[in-house]
Amino acid sequence: MPSGASDNIPRVLSSDILADYELWLSGTPLAARTRANYRRWVAELVEDLAAGGELAAFLSPAGEHERRALVTDWRRRLVDRGLAPATINLALAAATSLLDSRALAAPTVARVQVAAGDARALKAVQLRDLEKAIDALASPRDRAILQVLLRTGLRIGEVAALDRGDVQITQRTGQLVVRHGKGDHYRVVPLSRSARQALNTWLVTRAEHRHATPDVAAAGPLWLSRTGARLSVRSLNAIVAGVMASAGIAETAHALRHTLATRLVRDQGHDLVLVADLLGHRDVKTTARYARSTRDDQRAALEGADAA
Repeated sequence: MPSGASDNIPRVLSSDILADYELWLSGTPLAARTRANYRRWVAELVEDLAAGGELAAFLSPAGEHERRALVTDWRRRLVDRGLAPATINLALAAATSLLDSRALAAPTVARVQVAAGDARALKAVQLRDLEKAIDALASPRDRAILQVLLRTGLRIGEVAALDRGDVQITQRTGQLVVRHGKGDHYRVVPLSRSARQALNTWLVTRAEHRHATPDVAAAGPLWLSRTGARLSVRSLNAIVAGVMASAGIAETAHALRHTLATRLVRDQGHDLVLVADLLGHRDVKTTARYARSTRDDQRAALEGADAA
């Protein structure tokens, strides 16, 4: 900032700024962990600006140009410290929250691009082994859980939250209603034949388990424990991990979502928008990771070029 530019800007104290921010932050609906992270980064930013004599300019109602320059410079220094992109973006979000707390416009500063990791899709041989392990399960409930995860791409939390009324099956079609997906996003996901068959078998067993009339059997949690309670996400993860282990696969339930998405995009060539809708992605860029080549693909391609 040019010399003399802050002559008409009132002095501000770091302690007052942080006290005001803490009061504002405590009234937000943010998770405790997010508040703690914001508190840490805002404290560092305020200390940094105060040390450089730039805090007053940063918080001036007329300082939009200065704010952009200061946040851009801070971003550059965070990058130079070798911090992870996600950490830098969290710090930038904290800076925005400080400005929000004082009703000041936040500058548009590009976030650091976070490279998506390779999709954790099962290989073809692993998928065959898993399907055999699923077919061998004695529990209709566990077979249905695995088939739903493998054939619909639902998140484990979405599967755990399903009620009996969210399953709609006719003789030839079927669908699951996801009432509260990620970001509280509502969507309807069609059921393939194998998923419908597994669910139908479980629904018959479920009704018998509850000793219920048809009306009662059509209500309540879809997945029941031995005591009739809803299965938790933790319990579902344990079921999936056990079946995966029996197939010799060291993966989690989320790999089944990645597997379906990768098969739909790369193997079957389906449109990214279609797959994004199925998976409940708000941004198709998230789905694009399933179209990316893997390291194994790249190695095979280069080895093939060597042999040519």
